[in-house]
Amino acid sequence: MSMLADLRSRPLPSRFGAMAPEVRTLFRLMGLMVFMAAAISVYLWTRTQVRERAVLLDRTRSELVRARTHHDRLLVERTMLRAPGRLGALAVGLDLEAPAAVVDVVPAADAP
Repeated sequence: MSMLADLRSRPLPSRFGAMAPEVRTLFRLMGLMVFMAAAISVYLWTRTQVRERAVLLDRTRSELVRARTHHDRLLVERTMLRAPGRLGALAVGLDLEAPAAVVDVVPAADAP
């Protein structure tokens, strides 16, 4: 208890010595409010950044899915152009309908 009494008995620095206790309390509260406002601002800024990154990540994932789908379709088209007989097997693997018939087209230069 004597330690607490020693702290209270020490004189305040000269600029705070003339202030009323209410003013000192007001300054403390204002300092606390400034600190809380800064902490809340930092928290909200980081949350906003996290949300923006999540939206960007979702867009990138959807673009990846679209690119993979496009790649698979191009593989099917390439296979169809190289070996039409294998198209039926690929169509079943990709849940597409199998073609009814494959028609070979003769170029116009070879036609009589």
